[in-house]
Amino acid sequence: MKQRSIATVEEAIALEHAVASSAERALAQVIELHDPADALRTLWEMKFRPIGCNPLNSETPLNLIEQLNQTFTYIASARAVVTLFELHPHLAPFTLNLGNIGGSDIESGLAGELACEVFAAVSTSNNQKLNKDLAKVAATGAEHKYVFFMCPGFNAGRQPKLERVPGVQVWAVGERHER
Repeated sequence: MKQRSIATVEEAIALEHAVASSAERALAQVIELHDPADALRTLWEMKFRPIGCNPLNSETPLNLIEQLNQTFTYIASARAVVTLFELHPHLAPFTLNLGNIGGSDIESGLAGELACEVFAAVSTSNNQKLNKDLAKVAATGAEHKYVFFMCPGFNAGRQPKLERVPGVQVWAVGERHER
């Protein structure tokens, strides 16, 4: 299920643990598959075969590249929700729209109160992701507007230097996989 309702901080942390569990399963599959005599075959399998698994359900096979892309966005989303509980506990429960679901990546149970976009990337300028998310959130009528991201070189916390659109706060959720 690509849409999750998160009513407590513990549920957000549990989501991050579930994603980590799927990562462990995928790594075990890569280790089993690895053939030191044929590195290209190993890479082929990682790109084109379902040797990974769905980050939300380790029993569902998935292409490893897709798993990588989804994994860190889902972790960033779970961490963003923890921050939202600190900033706006009265807006819970929060709905996470994980994947290609319409609306904001994170919304409040109170309609129109919150709009958040979330991404994980090598840098904030990759594919103009930060600028696109700032524009998307700014265009909403939500009272509270955020962009959360995970990128190397950014410690967790608010990033005022990246706040180029009035009324939209930008927060990093940390650069490492662990809290």
